[in-house]
Amino acid sequence: MSEMTENQSAVEPAKETKPAEEQRKTEAVIEEFPIPDWVPEWARDAPKIIVRAPGPKSKEIIKIDRDYVSYAYDRCFTFTIEKAAGSAVMDADGNVLLDFSAGIAVMNAGWTHYKVTKAIQDQASKLIHSMANDAYFDKEAYFARLLSEISPGKALKGTFFANSGAEAIEASLKLSRYYTKRSEHLAFFGSYHGRIGAGLALTSKLKLRYSYGPMSPGIIFTPFAYCYRCSFKQTYPECGLWCVDYIENQVLNMAGTTGPIASLYVEPIQGEGGYIVPPKEFLPRLRKICDDQGALLVFDEVQTGFGRTGKMFACEHFNTIPDILVMGKALGGGTPLGAIIAKHDIMRKWRPGSHSSTFGGNAITMAAGLAHVQAIIDENLADRAAKLGDYAVKLLKEMQTRREIIGDVRGKGMMIGVELVKNQYTKEPHEATNIQGKCWRAGLLTLTSGFYGNVFRIAPPLCLSKAQLEKGLEIFENALKDEEEFLKLGTSAPPGKLGGHA
Repeated sequence: MSEMTENQSAVEPAKETKPAEEQRKTEAVIEEFPIPDWVPEWARDAPKIIVRAPGPKSKEIIKIDRDYVSYAYDRCFTFTIEKAAGSAVMDADGNVLLDFSAGIAVMNAGWTHYKVTKAIQDQASKLIHSMANDAYFDKEAYFARLLSEISPGKALKGTFFANSGAEAIEASLKLSRYYTKRSEHLAFFGSYHGRIGAGLALTSKLKLRYSYGPMSPGIIFTPFAYCYRCSFKQTYPECGLWCVDYIENQVLNMAGTTGPIASLYVEPIQGEGGYIVPPKEFLPRLRKICDDQGALLVFDEVQTGFGRTGKMFACEHFNTIPDILVMGKALGGGTPLGAIIAKHDIMRKWRPGSHSSTFGGNAITMAAGLAHVQAIIDENLADRAAKLGDYAVKLLKEMQTRREIIGDVRGKGMMIGVELVKNQYTKEPHEATNIQGKCWRAGLLTLTSGFYGNVFRIAPPLCLSKAQLEKGLEIFENALKDEEEFLKLGTSAPPGKLGGHA
């Protein structure tokens, strides 16, 4: 409410300013998004901690796991997951945790969504393996049609189904080479496109690439539009997108490549790189580069797709249509599924046998994925993500004024990054593992990202309620406050009253 003017009486209510009116309307709309009715009672009151994790049942499984399962897994949490529903996860010892990760942006409609569960059960009773490489299968056809109908601008047609986002990246690289008859590709620092084959070659993080060289030839990396930490020490918008000028003037014109590229790979919003949202002109200018080169623009929407950012696909925020769109994670509703969809004249260039997959188009994954994507559409979860995301960013920016450890808040919809720093002026990164552990001990599951491991991802299931969002952010701020108190003593925070990793 605005302050009273001299002409207002003491009893006359002050008129609301326009921002105040808009805020009131926004909060009224958010109140329309409670926990969905299908979420079971146990999952509606998260978090609920009854035993310090890992409890005895979790420890029993963890011991077996450490004896027999590969050490390659990089576990963030020391507990055994038992079940999940809505926006809550239960461990083997009965602790109920509020989930801000959605299983790494997989469970967009919510954990164990009843429509997905029923679709899997019904399909499993009839057919599990559809041998879609050799015969036709109804749900594969229906799913491909739906993906074309919801594709950006409805401009893409022709879906190839794989078993993961990484496999879909492999398929997209093969298609781009097949179509253009070229073999070089442009990718970005901070990119993540998978950990196998072409996906790993297109991924820039040293930790993930370490000791696997040489990578596939023909991959050229260039700086992403990471305005908070600009590689060129510029400031947007005065820079005029120097990062794109660099691609045009140096990478493509001064022997960065041996000729025109086959394709340019980009996440519309970087995921593992730190939930980085580029300026609005970035993707359109990449589109122009590809058009000028006769190259294909490939959008990796494995993490950004299916309502996560407040649109069905993140590229819709930038009014830019790719030549090939790569999908995964939420595509399968929790089952292993990836896919690519392309402009029809590009996809039809592939002849029978040009690419294949034994389990691509599998009956179970088709049933689950079709049900999950349809639920996202029917329940208008993209709109829900947009409104709750705006509210979350507002709360986080207010938190930033109280917490010196927060350097930047950015995101779209329910894909929000909170970058932690030791000093807001110098932007020196502050590694987030201790804080992640504190959140977990208090009942909140969070994941980190970024080159320095200092960016928290806020990417909950899109069925999250306003009350759950507020509760999660309260836990998050308490963990930040606890860390700040230790930082003032000049030491990293040990497992305090909120704890750390076991």
